[in-house]
Amino acid sequence: MRYFTLTQRRVERSKWTGGFDLGREWVLPGVECPTCKEAWGGGGYDYPTVDLSALPERRDYERARCVPWAQFVSLRQRVLPLVPEGSIVEPGTGFGALTGKAKGKFPPIVIHVPWMLLVQPAVVGRLEGLTGVVPARTRLRARPGVADLVELEVRPGGSIRGADAHKPCRTCGRTDFVLPPFGKLRLEEVPSVDFARVCPTVVAVSERVVARLANELEESEIDAVDITGPRRGAGSHSAGIDVSP
Repeated sequence: MRYFTLTQRRVERSKWTGGFDLGREWVLPGVECPTCKEAWGGGGYDYPTVDLSALPERRDYERARCVPWAQFVSLRQRVLPLVPEGSIVEPGTGFGALTGKAKGKFPPIVIHVPWMLLVQPAVVGRLEGLTGVVPARTRLRARPGVADLVELEVRPGGSIRGADAHKPCRTCGRTDFVLPPFGKLRLEEVPSVDFARVCPTVVAVSERVVARLANELEESEIDAVDITGPRRGAGSHSAGIDVSP
């Protein structure tokens, strides 16, 4: 099966005007690593379906900050029993619904930052039978209709070619791997599901997703770029991709 990553098409003037000022209900802090001496917090590994409201220490996760490694380990240990099996939990991992403000006009499918996927409520039914994705509510303040956007929780799976050549820090796990441009991005390990987060900032979707949501992707001005193997043409639009065997 072929896999794709989704990217916003560059258009001279988009009909979509939507924009965000986003936060997350809870977040693990960034870390000051005693081994590699880096202060960092990643993005992408977020779990909007994970609810920390029952934790007595939940306020410790309400403010983004950077903490010493030992404090981070303690904070992470408290949330690990609550996350799905196979989750990657690292500095900057977020939990719970998206919060903040949304304004403007949004398409059926929204790519944000660019590793976050949201959809209009009408699109959720189109995901039935597709694996690796869990729709999650948002808590966005906006005019009626906009605040109903649904976030798609996509969990880790598969891997990107070249990532394993960069040895992670033995303490905090940070690496200096830099993603290649989307046109040169390739999978090392192919996911076993239709939606997979193959690295923190890249979501891969199967050819079944591209075929199922072809009209919504085209309407949303989103391109699907083949990352399975040798490229089959530059800048293919999702609605025009041949996904036949």
